[in-house]
Amino acid sequence: MSKSGGLSQQFFIAGYDLSGDVGAINSASSPRGALEVTAINKAGKERLYGLTDGLLEFATWFDDAAGLEHVALKGLPTADVNVIWALGGSIGSAAAMLIAKQVNYDWVAGQDRSLAGRVACQGNGTPLEWGLLLTPGKVTHTGATNGASRDDAASSASGIVGYIQCPAFTGTTMTVIIQESSDNGGADPWATKLSFTAITAVNATERKTATGTVERYVRVSSSGTFTSAGIGVAYRRGTAQDEVAY
Repeated sequence: MSKSGGLSQQFFIAGYDLSGDVGAINSASSPRGALEVTAINKAGKERLYGLTDGLLEFATWFDDAAGLEHVALKGLPTADVNVIWALGGSIGSAAAMLIAKQVNYDWVAGQDRSLAGRVACQGNGTPLEWGLLLTPGKVTHTGATNGASRDDAASSASGIVGYIQCPAFTGTTMTVIIQESSDNGGADPWATKLSFTAITAVNATERKTATGTVERYVRVSSSGTFTSAGIGVAYRRGTAQDEVAY
C-alpha cells in the first residue's frame, strides 16, 4: 500500500452502485466514547473506552434514472442500510464499511441552477469498519466464478467480516462465498471461510462474520443459477485488539 489521492473511488449503499452520482464524502468517522473513571488517588484523569460509533456522510447529485441515486435514497428506509465506500477499484483497495441508518435526504437548489444533496448514514450496532476490497469494485459474474486471490502476507486468528452488495442480478439464485487457503490453492485446497445468504433478487446486501483462524490467501467465489450478476465484496480480518471479536 502507498499514499494515494481521491481518484477512482466507488460508493455502494443498500445494494445500489452510486459511484457515478456521489460527488464527495463529507465525513467518514469512527468515534469512541470515553468513560471517566478517575479514582481519588490519581493525579490525572483515568478513562475507559465506551461505545464505538460510525458515520458516513456524503454529497450527491440528483439522478432519477432507474437504479441510481433518487431511487436508492428517496425512500428513507427504516431498516438498516449496508454501505461500502471504496477508495479505489482494485482488489486490496481500502474500503470503509458500515451498517447504518440513513437519517436524512436533504437538498439545496442553488441560484446557479445546481441541485445538490447531502445524506448521512449513522452506525447502528457496529462501528465503521475499515477493510479491503475483495472484488475490484463491482464485478459482473455470468456464471460460477472464482475471483482473483488476495495475499494478506500471513494468516490471522481473530475471524473475519465480509460485506456484499448486489446492484445487478438476472437469474434465480446466486451463492457467494469467501474462500481461504494457506498457499493460494496449491497443496492446501481452497475452502469456504464465510458464506453469504443466497442472492435471489437485485439490491441484496449483507454483513456476515466468521470466527477463528483465517488463512493467508482469500478470494471470492460464486455459484448458482444466474446469467448475470454485479456484486461488490469487501472484508476485514479481525485483530486481537478488537473490543468485540468476530
